[in-house]
Amino acid sequence: MKLDILICTYNERISRIPDMLLPFRRDVSYIVSMQYTDPAFLDHIPDVLRQRPDVRVILLEGKGLSRNRNHCLDASSADIALIADDDCRYREEYIDRIFATFKESPHTDVALFRINGEGRVSTKRYPATVCPYEKRPKGYSPSSIEITFRPDRLRAIRFDEHFGLGSDFLLCGEEEVWIHDAMKAGLRVCFFPCDIVDYPYESTGLRTYSDKGVMRAKGAVNYHIYGASAWLRMLKFALTGACRRKTGFFTLLFQSWSGIVYYLKHCRKR
Repeated sequence: MKLDILICTYNERISRIPDMLLPFRRDVSYIVSMQYTDPAFLDHIPDVLRQRPDVRVILLEGKGLSRNRNHCLDASSADIALIADDDCRYREEYIDRIFATFKESPHTDVALFRINGEGRVSTKRYPATVCPYEKRPKGYSPSSIEITFRPDRLRAIRFDEHFGLGSDFLLCGEEEVWIHDAMKAGLRVCFFPCDIVDYPYESTGLRTYSDKGVMRAKGAVNYHIYGASAWLRMLKFALTGACRRKTGFFTLLFQSWSGIVYYLKHCRKR
């Protein structure tokens, strides 16, 4: 069994990648998808990435994290793939844990794990035990870097490029949409309460009440998953946020409903 670590990076951030690499092991490879906005950024590619036999750098002009994820996914040929950002850190035991999980759960297509926040108290509501994604506790949603999967079974499931960092309007939510689409296609998604990555930073999704692009994404994701009931769900979301004094009712309602309108115009016919 082999694992591809799929790393998405952008412009000069390619210089961070050497710090992510573990000592060479035959069962692990790194696919680094570098998006760039100017050919001059290609000069930032560290020599070590060309020298290591377990690292493959692929290039993609333009921007958009979901587009970059799809580019990386297309290049993967291993038994298992792990989604990574360019500031993640890994340990040997994390890799061994991923292999063990897939060997013990041959019918699992997508395995979700936890982030080790390196001493920070997590604000995420993780399930306490192994559970199918459809039985997840209310409020739980995975981050991209917690996702592992079998590429041969997920080849047809794409990250919606209207969502995610670098998109025009919806700054997050691509993970929830991707997982929902996988489950709709009949694939099995399961959560395992184990850490697989060190990452001390908060995710974009935690800026729900401070970033209008995240508010819009919440509305769009809800419509993708729940259909027309998203209008009422976002009304409740705005009322709850306002009562908790997170931000103004009309700001939350307008932005989340704007996300639904955008989804209906640009994403619904996918």
